[in-house]
Amino acid sequence: MQREHARYLLERIGAKTPVDELTPRRIARLLEEERRGRLGRELSGGTLRKRASTLSQAIKLARGRAPQLPEIPYEYRPRASFLPHFDAYAKLRDRLAPHRRLWLAVAIWTGQRRSDVERMVKEDFDPDAEFVIVRSTKTRAGRAGVKIHAASELVRELRAHWEQLPAGAKLVAPWPHANTSLKYHCSRLGLPQLSTHSLRHTFFTWFTAANGFTPEMLEIGGWSDLRIPALVYAHALPVRFRGQIERTVAIATSLRRPPRKSLAKAKAGPTSPRAGAKRCGADGAPTPSAPDTRPEGLAHGTGWDRRPPPTVKQRRGGFVPRDRVELSTHGFSDRDAPIASSFAAALPSEGLCLHAPTPPPPPIL
Repeated sequence: MQREHARYLLERIGAKTPVDELTPRRIARLLEEERRGRLGRELSGGTLRKRASTLSQAIKLARGRAPQLPEIPYEYRPRASFLPHFDAYAKLRDRLAPHRRLWLAVAIWTGQRRSDVERMVKEDFDPDAEFVIVRSTKTRAGRAGVKIHAASELVRELRAHWEQLPAGAKLVAPWPHANTSLKYHCSRLGLPQLSTHSLRHTFFTWFTAANGFTPEMLEIGGWSDLRIPALVYAHALPVRFRGQIERTVAIATSLRRPPRKSLAKAKAGPTSPRAGAKRCGADGAPTPSAPDTRPEGLAHGTGWDRRPPPTVKQRRGGFVPRDRVELSTHGFSDRDAPIASSFAAALPSEGLCLHAPTPPPPPIL
């Protein structure tokens, strides 16, 4: 890569140009010429930024430090072309020739770039152990490669071809003019216009929709952080969010408490099903109610039928007869008791429950 940077710089500024003459003004003029393009077609902001990065790396190799480049206004907009579902992939796969079909399967189910797909050898894939080694040579984090589980569709497509390959052979043949061929077939099938990089975009779109942003995704794609995946594959997250929200609602509704019995009994009125069930017998006939014995002119709930016991038992000290109860400052008290607990209200009964404490024992001399 460093040699390519140096060769690119020599083509632009000339082989006999001293490094000290590469001032910021001259670099800006060189980038302006790059923007216009060699064929009279202006370059996009993304392409111009890549050219500027290449110049910066080449000058850094020659000087030992990076130059100061002018600001290039550019807003990154990720491509939205990808296969929406498996049926679209199967439709495109069945239209291609057998050797191109293998290339498509490797690109779709490994998520690699075009150059990495064509670098793969036989040892990078094993259908029996069901693993495949995925690399991202463009990034520093993914150059070593990572061994992942091979998709069942990839194993099915490549097993027969893999068994016939000699050791060290290329896993798939190169595909020249792949972008042109893919666009042609997609237009015939009514699919989105795809390129070879759209196949990588398809794999990680499906991966994000199924798993979200995970450390495994960064490891497979060769990214060091979530900055690029968040820009490119954020459109696939709403599908996963929908499933997560639905599962959250299902768990929340399953944890609802049933109504307590006391509340259910309190809500049961004379016209409720519970009340009707109590009024009916085993055969469904209404049970006759008790005769009304209340005095004339009194309604239910006035307390006329409350019958207190003739005498009320003390907590300590037995029963208190009525003739021993007298009015005190805080209510009623026992006349004969030294210290008696008082009541805030009187009960119309023959005796009252007076909580008179037990007198203390005499002191020991």
